[in-house]
Amino acid sequence: MRPITMLSILLTLILISTVAQAQDRAFLFTLTTPECREQPMLVHYDTAYGHKTFEPFGGDDLEQNLGLQANFGKSLSLIAHFGLAMDNRTTSTSQHVELLAHLMKAEDHIIDFSAGAGVRHEYSDTDVLLSRFMLGRRFTSWQSYSNLLLEKPLSSDRDNIDLMTTVGVSYNISGALRLGIEMVGQDIEGFWEENEAEGGAVLFAGPTVGITLPWIPCTFTIGGGPIFRASKSSRTSQAYRDIPFKQGNGFVIRNMVTFGM
Repeated sequence: MRPITMLSILLTLILISTVAQAQDRAFLFTLTTPECREQPMLVHYDTAYGHKTFEPFGGDDLEQNLGLQANFGKSLSLIAHFGLAMDNRTTSTSQHVELLAHLMKAEDHIIDFSAGAGVRHEYSDTDVLLSRFMLGRRFTSWQSYSNLLLEKPLSSDRDNIDLMTTVGVSYNISGALRLGIEMVGQDIEGFWEENEAEGGAVLFAGPTVGITLPWIPCTFTIGGGPIFRASKSSRTSQAYRDIPFKQGNGFVIRNMVTFGM
């Protein structure tokens, strides 16, 4: 990344921190419903390093991500982020936006349930239509959420529909420390479709640690773990995509700084 670009990001984060309050976000890849009405917006900055990765981790080597979740009352949330991926040869960008409707809340029902739609522009310049379903529940110390994401790539060389699912469970040990585990599955239709175009189902599982310090107006979350190629396809797409088909297993390490405003 050029120094002027990095400087701009750092100045933005410094400006945010002067008006922000600490806000925890338990998971790295699993979205949850809004928890704090006094902070209608979350801003996060992520960095990740991976090998043989897959969406939503971004490309191999280094990825950076700047995003927000803006909550409009109890009913709607706008999710948006901008990604920058860098490897030894290229630097590319991606954009992502979703609008979610919160259809059920745990204070009125047994569970939280949200649904929405959006679009992602991938690092490979492919546009992907998105539909998301979010289900979960918060307890006094525990919270557990899952997302089901249906992806419709606007490309003839990709699968007609890709399925991604995420599951996260988190336990609040104290006001400053949270531990959990998160699991992600991409192209899970590869378990029953022998000709899945992206090479078969891929799985990730790993721990997450969240730290909130009262004298710093942000929350740090870090996690990572192995990536498994869980199934093999009889064919693979020949088109370049941001996550090309890779043989063998990999890993990812990701950290996130979150501000509540």
